[in-house]
Amino acid sequence: MDLETFKKYKKLARGNWGKDFALLKMMFNGFLGILKEEEEFTPPMETILKILLNIGTARKEGREIIMHPFNYGPELFITMDLQPLMQEIFSVGLAPFHMNEPILDFSNEIGYGDNPTICNASRPLIGAYMQGTAPVPDYLFFLSTPCNSLAINYQVFESLSGVPTYNMDIPYWSIEEDSEFYDEKALEYMTNQCKSFISWLEEQTKRKFEIEKFQQTMLRLNQAREYIMEFNELLRTVPCPAGSMTGFWNWYFMATIGGSQDAVDVTKYARDAAAENVKQGIGALEDEKLRIAWPYTHVFFDRELFPWLEETYNAIAILDILGNYQVEPHDTSTLDKCYDSLAGGTLGYSMIGACRGPAEYYIEYVINYVKDYKVDCVIYPMQYACKHAFAMARITSEAVREETGIPSLIFGCDPYDSREVPAEAIRGKISEFIEQVVL
Repeated sequence: MDLETFKKYKKLARGNWGKDFALLKMMFNGFLGILKEEEEFTPPMETILKILLNIGTARKEGREIIMHPFNYGPELFITMDLQPLMQEIFSVGLAPFHMNEPILDFSNEIGYGDNPTICNASRPLIGAYMQGTAPVPDYLFFLSTPCNSLAINYQVFESLSGVPTYNMDIPYWSIEEDSEFYDEKALEYMTNQCKSFISWLEEQTKRKFEIEKFQQTMLRLNQAREYIMEFNELLRTVPCPAGSMTGFWNWYFMATIGGSQDAVDVTKYARDAAAENVKQGIGALEDEKLRIAWPYTHVFFDRELFPWLEETYNAIAILDILGNYQVEPHDTSTLDKCYDSLAGGTLGYSMIGACRGPAEYYIEYVINYVKDYKVDCVIYPMQYACKHAFAMARITSEAVREETGIPSLIFGCDPYDSREVPAEAIRGKISEFIEQVVL
């Protein structure tokens, strides 16, 4: 990033964001400092900064804010002129700078859970709220999935803050007709909930839901989905044409600005860059040696883990469970089809499509993942509080080995707290696995 661009964004962030947004401002400055060191300032980098700035300036400009979880897109909020705030931008976004760790300690002191019981992907919200430093939105929305830890954390925040809240129930069964778990009522159930949520938003905001605007939002949303599907397809190429983090950013943009023109532009940029590399026969690594499936979340406190893998072992992590965004574009030619796209996209969202029903969903997801992307091994850095995910990883690793012969590494850690299992220990486990099992 050149000096003038850095100064521009530094200036845009000036002023008091409010006490409850102070940590978000610090986070913005942290990411700005990271991006300052990059030689090229790309559209995805600019979009990351714009997202944080828009949240920070929303209240100052009188725009109402709605908080939502990482596994739900903001397309309805954009239609209703609400400022989306994906909660995990806050609670997880602090982790790369270790700013969440004192808040986790405070959460322990006040008796709000601990590492083995409540996931630290969301627990800082409660500790920070009790300290008066958590962002407090005008409205709150959350889902019943993918885990009890997330759902209970949002319920606690609802109770403490008194913010008007809507909770959406996610059906267990599949909407795919060729699935043994198919239930013809699942999509209808989900669509009806989406419509009820729209009515709730109208009542709370005193704004009318504009059908034409909704259809335009869904048109943009599905265009971005199409670009991501094309990007995912390009990653099948050997060598891989995009770095380990690129897919993650695709998901991030869909979870924060999905349905906007910015999301269309930035997903197209990723698709075009990967397509050009494939055309030129260029890989993200000069000499790709290993392709890793990473069907869980990142180790967020160690933002150098994937670069370390790339530099040390010429290894690419081909997507992760969030970055492996699998919602295909839908027909939006009629209003009813737009509602179905909204509902179906919710059920297929990252960490919902693979984790909301029987274990077979996740097993099939990982086996297809391994086959589609020609991976050499699977790595699961499992969060201690994810008891159900630990169980799924164990049986899935066996299924993957039996069907493909590909080995798996499963180890416990806290992806959000560097003090539980330090970065050096995690890298040591991965090194031992790669050198003694994979190579």
